[in-house]
Amino acid sequence: MHVAAEPKELRLFDVEAEGYGFVDPWRFVADFGMLCSARVVYQGKLTGKFVEDVRNGRYDVMEGVIARGGSGGRDVWMCKIKTLAYMERLRQAFADRWEDFWE
Repeated sequence: MHVAAEPKELRLFDVEAEGYGFVDPWRFVADFGMLCSARVVYQGKLTGKFVEDVRNGRYDVMEGVIARGGSGGRDVWMCKIKTLAYMERLRQAFADRWEDFWE
């Protein structure tokens, strides 16, 4: 539901190298962190506490986060964690279809 006149911004959040796979999260920050990239809000083990903190708005993000881990190449994993406030905005905007736009 983007508004055409609203300013938009392109942000890098991962890089995949042909023949290698995805750059691991630490290398990504070291090599691409100076570009317009997604803000790192947490570094550490993916825990239930972190998921809960994201859902409850502790990290001041508009929609949620992309959690990433692994050592690079084909070993990189990632998942979306969205905030409860974003879920509520989806429910208001899309009623019965809100889950089509969830994680």
